[in-house]
Amino acid sequence: MERHVLTNTSAVLRRAWHCVAESEEVTEEPSRVWLLDEPWVVLRVDGAVRAFVDRCPHRSAPLSIGSVVDGELRCAYHGWRYDASGTCTAIPALGDDARIPGRACLVRPHAVTERFGLVFLAPDEPRCALPRADLLGDETFAVARCRSVRTHVGAAQLVDNFMDGAHFPYVHAASFGVRDATAVDSGEVVEDGWTVSSTFRAPYRNHDDPAVEEGTHPLVQPHTVRKVGRADLICELELSFELTGGSFRILYAVTPERAGTTRIHKVIARDDLHHSPGRIERVAADEDIVLGEDLRILERFDDASLDVSNRTEISTRADRLSVAWRRLLVRATADDEAARSGSGGANPGPKLS
Repeated sequence: MERHVLTNTSAVLRRAWHCVAESEEVTEEPSRVWLLDEPWVVLRVDGAVRAFVDRCPHRSAPLSIGSVVDGELRCAYHGWRYDASGTCTAIPALGDDARIPGRACLVRPHAVTERFGLVFLAPDEPRCALPRADLLGDETFAVARCRSVRTHVGAAQLVDNFMDGAHFPYVHAASFGVRDATAVDSGEVVEDGWTVSSTFRAPYRNHDDPAVEEGTHPLVQPHTVRKVGRADLICELELSFELTGGSFRILYAVTPERAGTTRIHKVIARDDLHHSPGRIERVAADEDIVLGEDLRILERFDDASLDVSNRTEISTRADRLSVAWRRLLVRATADDEAARSGSGGANPGPKLS
């Protein structure tokens, strides 16, 4: 079997949306973000987010150390100016009647946009659309962002972990996991284009249910889990609680910034908090603890890459969703290779035991 190894610099991840910043981090002052080991400059022009490869085509100075003048990005090195489309409008050293070379333009991504209070950038045309705008619910949902975290764990490893449910009783025993609920039915996997999903039932320690403190509901409650993975590094999760009728939704987006740096973003929404002041913030803080539990394991791994087709790993039925997600990336990698070579045929990926 041909090996397909994902790292934070894998070219297959160029055809994907990536969260590169929180919305308030992008201002009218240019700033640098990293994606797939490539620097980008991001800024706002007339309120809209713009992004370009962080390199002036004149003498390769980083544009992120420049400034915005009259709505245009000005390079700090020689003052060359670029409009919102990245076209050069002025070369001060040549005067007002300068003949501007046709190649004097900035490299733009395929697209950049904002959603969920985050800024997303797609270097090349993405295989998947961004998650739908109503993913986090309507006005009945309270929404909060969790603390953004940087780690040396590989981005693909983090998604692989998010797709997995068999670690809950062990890694999350101190938070929501149930120690003796070790048997896992991960549900049937539904494949739809470049997405995979599964829905299954599992016990959950629902600390956020006020009826638990009142003694009318047990702490351990049944709930339905729906996870969605895509041919990128953005995941969706919805928990539905039978006893409360509540819904808990999570958007999980990890950014492969550089070879040894991944940034993690998580946005949560719940409709069972009855708009109680401060409760959604407490839930977000609890989710920070959950992430910390994952990182305590993942940051001890010896390798930050993920071999999505390595048969030295043993996969079982409990791993169906993570295996299906790995197969998406195997197929995407093979499709990219086929496009470059003019051939076809994607490897289906690892088997289940």
